[in-house]
Amino acid sequence: MTPLLTTILTSALTAAITGLITFSIQERRIRAELRTEFMAEQALRHLLQVEKWRKRSFTAIQRRIGGFTDDELRKLLVRAGAVRFEGKDGGETWGLLSRNKGSVG
Repeated sequence: MTPLLTTILTSALTAAITGLITFSIQERRIRAELRTEFMAEQALRHLLQVEKWRKRSFTAIQRRIGGFTDDELRKLLVRAGAVRFEGKDGGETWGLLSRNKGSVG
């Protein structure tokens, strides 16, 4: 084998191995992020299904589900099946659409 061919094969093999390792690391990171979001959605759904409250203030939800920015939390609420309402004090409240069908209009 010529030195040029050896160099090309070595480079290709190194690139392939590096690519596989990088892919594996990224896949694990993404799975962990998605699992966190999925678990947060489940927690939000359970929180909003408590019989005592049909709607919860955004502040109360933030206190119980931490680690997300305001907009990330709002997106999780929507994915969990919640809709936003204006509270009596003008604040932001959230409730599951399935439990608040008469209030949406």
